[in-house]
Amino acid sequence: MDAGFAASAHILERDYEVGFQEHAYIEPETITAYIDPTERTLVITGSVQNPHRVRGFVSGFLGIAQSKINIKRAVMGGSFGGKDDVIDHLSCRAGLMATLTGRPVKFTYTREQSIRESCKRHPYKMKYKVGLDDRGRILAIKVDILADGGGYAASTPFVTWRSVIQAAGPYNIANVRVDTAGIYTNNSYTSAMRGFGSPQIVYANESLMDEIARHFGMSPIQIRQLNMLRQDDQSITGQAFTQHVVSTGEVLNLAVTNAKFEEKREQCMKRNAEGGTIKYGIGLALSYRGCSMGAEGVDTGTALVQVNHDGSISVSTSVAENGQGLQTTMSLIAAESFGVTLKNVVFSEPPTSVIADGGPTVASRATLMGGQAVVDAAEKIKARIVGVIGDAIKVKSLAETEWRDGQIFNKTHPEHCVSFVSAVNTSKWASVNLADYGWFAAPDIHWDEENGNGSPYFTWVYGCNIAEVAIDTSTGKVTLQRVTAVHDVGKVINPVGFEGQVCGGIAQGCGYAVLEDFNIEHGIVKSENFDSYLLPTIKDIPPIDVYAVENYDPQGPFGAKSIGEPATELAAAAINNAVNFALGTAFNKLPLTLEQVFLGYNLKKPVRQSELLISSTVKKQVLRLNNISIRSPASLDEALKMLADANVTAVAGGTDVMVQGRMKTKAQDLINIANLPGLCHIEERDTSVVIGGGVCFNKLTEHPLVRERYPLLAQACQKVGSNQIRNRATIGGNIANAAPCADSVPPLIAYGAELVLQSVAGKRRMSVADFITNGYETKLERGELLVEIILPAPPPNLIQNYDQLGRRNALNITRLSLTSLFSIDDDSKISLCRLVDGALLSKPGRLTVVEDALLGKTLNDASVAEALKVLEKLIEDEIGGRWSAVYKQPVYLNIFRDQVNRVRAQIRQ
Repeated sequence: MDAGFAASAHILERDYEVGFQEHAYIEPETITAYIDPTERTLVITGSVQNPHRVRGFVSGFLGIAQSKINIKRAVMGGSFGGKDDVIDHLSCRAGLMATLTGRPVKFTYTREQSIRESCKRHPYKMKYKVGLDDRGRILAIKVDILADGGGYAASTPFVTWRSVIQAAGPYNIANVRVDTAGIYTNNSYTSAMRGFGSPQIVYANESLMDEIARHFGMSPIQIRQLNMLRQDDQSITGQAFTQHVVSTGEVLNLAVTNAKFEEKREQCMKRNAEGGTIKYGIGLALSYRGCSMGAEGVDTGTALVQVNHDGSISVSTSVAENGQGLQTTMSLIAAESFGVTLKNVVFSEPPTSVIADGGPTVASRATLMGGQAVVDAAEKIKARIVGVIGDAIKVKSLAETEWRDGQIFNKTHPEHCVSFVSAVNTSKWASVNLADYGWFAAPDIHWDEENGNGSPYFTWVYGCNIAEVAIDTSTGKVTLQRVTAVHDVGKVINPVGFEGQVCGGIAQGCGYAVLEDFNIEHGIVKSENFDSYLLPTIKDIPPIDVYAVENYDPQGPFGAKSIGEPATELAAAAINNAVNFALGTAFNKLPLTLEQVFLGYNLKKPVRQSELLISSTVKKQVLRLNNISIRSPASLDEALKMLADANVTAVAGGTDVMVQGRMKTKAQDLINIANLPGLCHIEERDTSVVIGGGVCFNKLTEHPLVRERYPLLAQACQKVGSNQIRNRATIGGNIANAAPCADSVPPLIAYGAELVLQSVAGKRRMSVADFITNGYETKLERGELLVEIILPAPPPNLIQNYDQLGRRNALNITRLSLTSLFSIDDDSKISLCRLVDGALLSKPGRLTVVEDALLGKTLNDASVAEALKVLEKLIEDEIGGRWSAVYKQPVYLNIFRDQVNRVRAQIRQ
């Protein structure tokens, strides 16, 4: 190492940091345990990722033989490594209770319980020191990694070991030292997650490669081509890459060609040089990955294959279906082996009492190890069939045959053939065994743990991602525009599955890069659900172009290798490089949240206002809807009579009330007013438009009267939640809830809307602006219902604009919004100006002091500058001391400036 750095003409040192990542599987953890009444064995079923591992844990915990425990797999809604440790422990608890009581026991976690108890991806702090010659050739690299292991070791020793192997990337470097340390902390424990220690270091190393390129004035492609591994090179651990195709250059070249990387890079530079608030970037990342378990442990695969007498085939494997498409892939391998169609094959999930342990479903090993075991079993059965029908097709060995299209052919004389079904039937009557047990053990490897060198994996895969982004410099919002992904997987067994794995992996990488910000403070998890831990929605994931490179690998089934984890490890690095290229920055911390990009550091919200609203001295331990009664009136009059009683709450869509109700400890008496006659109308009265308080957002946004006359209201309501939420959520409920971010309220205030509030005592009317008094506080009195919203006819010739800032492109909680209405008189002066904030101040309202600064003036640089000063003082006076002010103050000024400049352009047009 010392000699390598001594010979280096250039030495760069950089720090990188990444945070936690939640697995976010659709299905939370669930386990059922019971005593089989016939066998008297303990049966455990549920969301089990690794059945034999669970059996081992339960056996050791309860002190009973593994043969007395039977783990039965169930259809599972995702795992990504997260249903490893937590399911082991949950199974032990359920097994103990079932054994002690003799009764069935079931645990099913809520999302909050799942997030609090389950492991996360390890946060890493990484220090890189790299030495280079004058050409940009890497002569030495030193990497120091600190991994936050949380309160328990779990898989930290193994995760960090894989990080060591990949920490310097797919590059030929003579002098390398990597040191890792897992640290016990008072945080959530960390363990296996898809990628298993690689997304962290791929992000750091590939960000470093781009920084090296900038240092030398080279392109990102050139610096990688100069240093990348080639055929017969040695890896950083001293493994000679002679037994598989080293396709580093191939995946890189295919990716940059198909993405038009150089051409788009030039286009980005030209567009950015033109000015404007939106900057464009493109970035790439390159990686390699060792396949299967490698030196982490025993690496075997098992399978059971049975050819039935009608020619149908039953397949089971020790590796499990976790939602990744394993059943289809194993069935395709069996079908290809026997030369039949997929419909002839059925995959069955075997319990642990039926199949031997073939290793866990981890490390992207299922296709490779399970598939080879299926092939092994099939080949043995085929050999026995050929022993029976060989004379009929004039062959003496299996090697002389070809199995395809439901036929068995003589390879050199295909006119001699027999149908597969006929051959099976003949073999049956010849008393031949048509079932077999497949076994595959990984080829030999060697690893020197003390010195950190050797051949840790028997084969490797290679990949390259290219990301295209647009960044709004006014807000720090990163928008992903396209990702190009190229992966060498040996052979694609299932094209649909391959594309699904790549797209899913990239989606997780996108979340890791820009959104997923797990908040834990002093050991207390703050991000307990998916309203505070934000995942990317389908609208946040850009178009993805997926390309396969197929370099046959002799160790895999039909030449196939791995794709599950390689698909996850590249996207965040490519996105970071694209953002840095667009902005000329060197961001070294993920995720790239709004604040991280705009301020250069992240912000943590101390507590949500909605939580403060419903907080009590007794914290509810399990957030479920309970102690609820619901009554459904037949008419509005009946509803008002029910609401006159004390301690009742109206509920329509339930998108606010039900969510908040999960946190309440007291009984709730709800009055269901959904679809109630008298609340669901949109009609014209005189010159006004009247909207019933029970109108859902989708009905509102689709109504021609609303779209034509009040386009900003339609635009704002269209951004509320998802399609499903907009089908339920009502405009009346949105206003009455009075959340600071209530999307419908700012446009309603701008249009001068009034509300009709009704009780058994009568009606009263007030403006929307007066109705809301503070966050989650209104003038709604006990027994009242918001029955109508009245929108006056808008003034003619309005210039209307609405801007909303959220962290995502769907399912958003508004971070900031600005609504504006302008009218310009014949002298080009502002005759009408209405400006309404959203999520900035304590409640949505007119920015009257700013309006006054603009009224009667021409909209030009001077008047805009004066208005900005007034707005800046208003914001400082109102929210200057808040935790979020350091971000919201400058960003809101930018939003105002950008919107007003857009108004100026509309006036000119």
